[in-house]
Amino acid sequence: MIEKLDRKRQKQLAVGILAGLVIAFALITAGPVWMANASRQAALDEAHERLQRYQQIAARDEELLPQYQALLQKQRTAGNHLRSETSAVAGAELQRLVKNITGSNKAQILSTQLLPVSEEQGFLRVALKVRLRGNLEAVLQSLYDIETDDIYMFVDEVALRDNMIGRSRAQVRLMDAEFELVAYMPGEAS
Repeated sequence: MIEKLDRKRQKQLAVGILAGLVIAFALITAGPVWMANASRQAALDEAHERLQRYQQIAARDEELLPQYQALLQKQRTAGNHLRSETSAVAGAELQRLVKNITGSNKAQILSTQLLPVSEEQGFLRVALKVRLRGNLEAVLQSLYDIETDDIYMFVDEVALRDNMIGRSRAQVRLMDAEFELVAYMPGEAS
């Protein structure tokens, strides 16, 4: 069929086939490179936008840092935290506070156990496991007085049990209360 074409048409056909092959070869080799470059450019643009946002956040944080530090210092010196120098002494201070509060409400402390000290946002968390016994009114008043004291103390995981051991139904029933008591002291950096 090509032989039926004249010489000029054969050359045009050959040039067309060659041009088609060159274009196909270019698409096969350069197409993936162009696609990869476009994908990388999109990722680069996204990373650049993220960098600008992070720079804005960092600049804002630098402006707010002095205010944050002043607020943190004010909070640490407010006097609402345990005033001890070490966590062991703070644990003893917390035991003394709970003993005074429960004693004034005619509740009896059965046991206190100092729990491990941990750090939370620049403060040391001092915790006790407390067991006490008293009538319901004394236990509830003790819990209320603990949480409303000048020193910030938090009662958590409260369990109340009726203590029927050796009591008749006519007598005032004593309750056993078990709870975790948490207070804070300024961290080591203050």
